[in-house]
Amino acid sequence: KTQGLRFSNSCYYLLGGRENTRTGRVIDLLFMIGLLGGAGSSLGFSTPMIAALLARLTGIDTSFMLEFFIVFISVCLFSISVWYGLRKGIKRLSDFNIWLAFFLLAFVLIVGPSTFMLKTSLNSLGLMFENFIRMNSWTDPFTESAFVEDWTIFYWAWWIAYGPFVGLFVTRISRGRTIRQVIFGMLAYGSIGCALFYMTLGNYGLHLQLTGVADITGKLAQQGAPAAIVMILDTLPMAGIAIAAYALIALVLSATTYDSASYILASSATRHMTPGTDPARWHRLFWALALAVLPLTLMFVGGLKVVQTATLVVSLPLLAVGVLMSVSLLKQLAADHP
Repeated sequence: KTQGLRFSNSCYYLLGGRENTRTGRVIDLLFMIGLLGGAGSSLGFSTPMIAALLARLTGIDTSFMLEFFIVFISVCLFSISVWYGLRKGIKRLSDFNIWLAFFLLAFVLIVGPSTFMLKTSLNSLGLMFENFIRMNSWTDPFTESAFVEDWTIFYWAWWIAYGPFVGLFVTRISRGRTIRQVIFGMLAYGSIGCALFYMTLGNYGLHLQLTGVADITGKLAQQGAPAAIVMILDTLPMAGIAIAAYALIALVLSATTYDSASYILASSATRHMTPGTDPARWHRLFWALALAVLPLTLMFVGGLKVVQTATLVVSLPLLAVGVLMSVSLLKQLAADHP
C-alpha cells in the first residue's frame, strides 16, 4: 500500500523523502482547510446567480430558502456523481456541460451583434498583450476605488486556495501524459475557455450598455451581479430557453467542481491507497455533504463580502506552502534529470 493522494507529496524532497511526518500532516491539513474554504466560497458565489435565474423562470422571489434549495439540488447532483466515480460520474457530467456551454456561446454569437463581438474581442486581446505588465502591477493609488482589493487580490487568493486541488485532480486524471502536456493543457485550454465566455457574453453585455438597450451598470449597482446577468440573458431571442441553459450550465459546473473537490478531500484523508484506486464511496459522499455546509453558513451570515473574506483567510497559509512546493518540484526535476 502507498500513501493517499496527498498535497504533502508535492513537498516530498523537502520532507526528506517522508510524507508521513508531523510537517507533512500540517501541510495536508492546511491544504484541506484551504480547499474547503475555496470550494465553499465558489458555491457561495454561484448559488445566488442560479437563484436569480430560477426566480426569473418561475416567477418566485429570490430568498434564502430558494438558495438553500439550489444548494440541496447541487449536493444531490454531485453526490450521485461522486458515488459513480470519475469515469461514469464526473466525466459524463463534464462532457455534457462542455457541449451545452459551446452551444449557448455559439447561439449568443449568431443572434447577437456578431461583428461587434468579434472586433471587440480581437481589440481586447491586443490591449491585453500590450499592457500586460502594467495591468498586473496596477494598484489604483489615485482613485482608491478598492477594485484591486475587492476583486483582483481576492481572485488571486481564491486560486491560491483552489490551485492545489486543481493540480491534484488534473494529475489524477492525466496518467500517462508528460509534465509539459499537463501544464500546456491547463494553461491553454483553461485560458481559452474563460476567454470565450468573456468575448461572447461579456461583449454582448457591453453592446447592450453602449447602445442603450439595457442599463447593465445601473442594474449591477442597484441589485448586484446576478440581476445584471439575468438582464443580459433576458434580451436574447428565446430568452427563457437561454436562461434555462445558462442555469443548467452553472448548476452542472458547480456539481463537477465539488464532486472533484470531494474526491480530492477523500483521497487526502485516506491513510492508504493502492495506485489507480479510488477512495471509498462513503468517504467521498461525506465530503460532498460537508462542502455544502460552509456556503450555506456564509450566505446566511453576510453574503458576498463574508465569502470574500473567508477565501482570503483560508488561502493565506497556503502562500508559504506554495513556495515550498515549487522549490521541492525544482529539486525533484533536477534529481530526475541531472
